[in-house]
Amino acid sequence: MGTRAVACLSGRTLRYAEVSDGALRRLGAADFDVDAERVLFGDGDPAVVGSIADALVDGLGGTSAETLILVLHPTVTTSFFTPLPAGLPADARDGQIRQETALLADLAPTQPVRVRAVSLRTETQAGGDREWFHVVHVADRVHDRLALLADALGVSGYDLTDSTRSVAALAAPSGLDLMVGAFDGHTEVSVVRDGTFLYGTHGPSTAAADTAYFALAALQQAGAQATDPDRLLVYGDAASDTRMGLTAEFTATEPQPVDAFVHLGRRPQADAAELAAFAPVLGAIG
Repeated sequence: MGTRAVACLSGRTLRYAEVSDGALRRLGAADFDVDAERVLFGDGDPAVVGSIADALVDGLGGTSAETLILVLHPTVTTSFFTPLPAGLPADARDGQIRQETALLADLAPTQPVRVRAVSLRTETQAGGDREWFHVVHVADRVHDRLALLADALGVSGYDLTDSTRSVAALAAPSGLDLMVGAFDGHTEVSVVRDGTFLYGTHGPSTAAADTAYFALAALQQAGAQATDPDRLLVYGDAASDTRMGLTAEFTATEPQPVDAFVHLGRRPQADAAELAAFAPVLGAIG
């Protein structure tokens, strides 16, 4: 497995971890005076980007990881799911994914499109097997800033993943898990069946009713009913009982914090909800 260095910005907070051969080596968080996530993926104020780089060096400096894995919330990316004919030649597949990305991101036809596409599963259908991909795209100017972070840390490069996909890696190996990330500015949802990530979505509202709506919509897209989930797993800075109450009522399940450390050898002594906030980071360890 080697060494993995992972970081995720959520609003004003940067969380990070280093795992080596399956053992947790470093874990921490840094808070900023501004919404550093919005700046990094928005106007890119160099002073704030520099502060993020400094925090990464303070937390992960000297890492032996080859790359920095950056977990991005879907609110700051263009991310989507797309089914393509199974066995499609790589050039045709990549071209179709880039074309779809360009349409969704409103890019000019002549503009190069950089994407991170991951195969999730293959479904057998009457018209032929379909392979589902999860696609993440950010603008070139954002890639430039992410490269600066990797350079500051002294690693050879960086890789991207989406938080809804990373937390899916922490789901149970059997049954249906509804995973809800409740943050101060948005809600994100993942649906995972038998350890396979089926669908994810997000929305800008933080109201309990809208949180439930996003969760039920994700279940529907995944082909599940409201009362099908075996577990309602929650994470995020605002995953309160009030926020999750209607979702729990509609799904007839009690919310419980995601066990972000399920694949690691040790777990810090801290509140379960506080530890669950590291789910996007530790789920991306692989």
